[in-house]
Amino acid sequence: MTRFAKGLLAIVILAVSGLQPALAETKIKMMYTAVNGFASAYVAQQEGIFHKRGLDVDFLLTASSANNAPALVSGSVEVAGPTMTSLLEAVDAGLDLVVFAGGAVYPLDKDMLVARAGSGIEKPTDLKGKRVGVPGFGALLHVMLKRHLQANGVDPKDVTFVEIGFPQASDALKSGQIDAYPAVAPFSARILQAGTGYEVANWLKATPDGTLTVIYAATRKWATDNRKLIEDFKAGMAEANALIKTDRDALDKAVSTYTKLPIPVLKTLAPPNLIVDVTPEQVKWWIDICKEQQIVKGNIDAKKIIVN
Repeated sequence: MTRFAKGLLAIVILAVSGLQPALAETKIKMMYTAVNGFASAYVAQQEGIFHKRGLDVDFLLTASSANNAPALVSGSVEVAGPTMTSLLEAVDAGLDLVVFAGGAVYPLDKDMLVARAGSGIEKPTDLKGKRVGVPGFGALLHVMLKRHLQANGVDPKDVTFVEIGFPQASDALKSGQIDAYPAVAPFSARILQAGTGYEVANWLKATPDGTLTVIYAATRKWATDNRKLIEDFKAGMAEANALIKTDRDALDKAVSTYTKLPIPVLKTLAPPNLIVDVTPEQVKWWIDICKEQQIVKGNIDAKKIIVN
């Protein structure tokens, strides 16, 4: 190769490499709650999997799933991670939101009902007359707990529910502000290690395998206008899920980054069951429960709120 040809080749290489950062500048703002149900996205961002697909996801933490729908509609974020109950309530209110991917699904390790140390609570019926924290009124765990109480002969109206965020649950139990809490991983592990609470019952054991917890949502307009971005987002999560199965350190490091919980706590948990694609059957299961509890009153078509 001549000196001129070598020089030309070097210029071409530099020009091409100089384009690479520009290809990675598509920023997506995503609102999320600090749970490991979003581990696919955490790992995809932290391990550079999103980056090589031209995505840069900026995670914005919120204390309540109920904040996700307003953030989407206002344009504050492009993607959000509500629970199905929060999303369905918003859709029933007339907001045109869609689901494009799923996060963690049941069964999940360390999702449990915990009671305050010294409370004497041994079974769900003991919650009658007690103060029970929930991460949000009408949120997934509030709905599930009311359903569980009814199945065990307790009227939910006989329980005083208090809104307490996941990170504050351990302190609320310790101070006696609440008597029990439907905790989720990784915060349940923190509660058990701190001794502020103990497991009452495997209250979610009747939940069908594959039941959705958190999901990835967007406005229908954004999802329609950005189908390629959604394809890349989902492909990145699928690659992250494959990595999680073989690299536990990558999982713990990413979850710790976005939940702010120490890695030793996370190592006590089994990896979450993570999916990407969502089916109408999974959505309809939640529609039926929300109608049963009168969270939604209209007829929602499960197929129409899923964007594949």
